[in-house]
Amino acid sequence: MFDSLGLVTAYVVLVTLLLVMLIYSPWHWILKSLMVVVVSAFFYVTYYSIPDFFGWPTADHRPGKLQIVAIYIDAPNKIYLWGHDLDLGIVGKRPRAYEFKYTTTLNNTLNKASNKLKKGFPMIAEFRKATSAMQQSAEGESIQRQDDFDLMIYDVPEAMVPPAGK
Repeated sequence: MFDSLGLVTAYVVLVTLLLVMLIYSPWHWILKSLMVVVVSAFFYVTYYSIPDFFGWPTADHRPGKLQIVAIYIDAPNKIYLWGHDLDLGIVGKRPRAYEFKYTTTLNNTLNKASNKLKKGFPMIAEFRKATSAMQQSAEGESIQRQDDFDLMIYDVPEAMVPPAGK
């Protein structure tokens, strides 16, 4: 809450300073117009940066491998995964939320993984490009796939620690 309030306050102050500059400064009108364009551009940059700033689920980026922290299935709308992107490493990183379109295949796969997570078994999800963008329907015609990836779920391998005294 305070992050967004601080951001809004900062922009109100910025716009007020811009307005004062536009009214009272003796600068040329071209420079004043340039300042309006630059400040307006920062509003758009901020608007598109806010989802990442607050950690909202992203549908734009899909990691190669993800250590799953939590799964939430909002059937029939969306599926959300929280996890550590293993391509970036997990040291010092907070989990990121990822949003996916709901499909029954993805739902079934993640239900099995969710049951294991609830029992305390860590899981890794690997996203691979779909082998085929088309699939056969029950009637035999080709239909477009709803997703563009295949999801593989693995148990996290146990650490290989050498026995003591050897």
